[in-house]
Amino acid sequence: MQARNTVCYFREKEGVDISYTKDFADFNHPNLFDPPKNQLYVGWEEDGEWANYTVRVKTAGAYKVIALYGKAANIIKFDIDNKPAAECRLPVDTGSPHNWNKAEIGTIAFPKAGLRLLTVHYGKENNLAYFEFVRTK
Repeated sequence: MQARNTVCYFREKEGVDISYTKDFADFNHPNLFDPPKNQLYVGWEEDGEWANYTVRVKTAGAYKVIALYGKAANIIKFDIDNKPAAECRLPVDTGSPHNWNKAEIGTIAFPKAGLRLLTVHYGKENNLAYFEFVRTK
């Protein structure tokens, strides 16, 4: 899917900002991990900002969290259904919001299967493209 420039201005007057990976900003230098082209991400993050996601948990239990991110080695906090659930750390400051890394950042436990409200609280200066949740045994 080709992202359009108008994506950068989607809900631009709200606290959470959305953009996408671009040749001139994200691929003109070495990355620790190359993101997909036109990958949407939440950017220009500030302390105290957060975003809600609806997730479908197939199996309750513990999951490792993997993040595709840029910039600061911040702490990311997760709530599940409005209750604190995990505190994870982005392991490496990449030097720029457009220098990308993909890494395991911690674990989270989903106590119930089904649709859950996942709230992500992030810190200043990061770009966050996505999280992967991988069931641990």
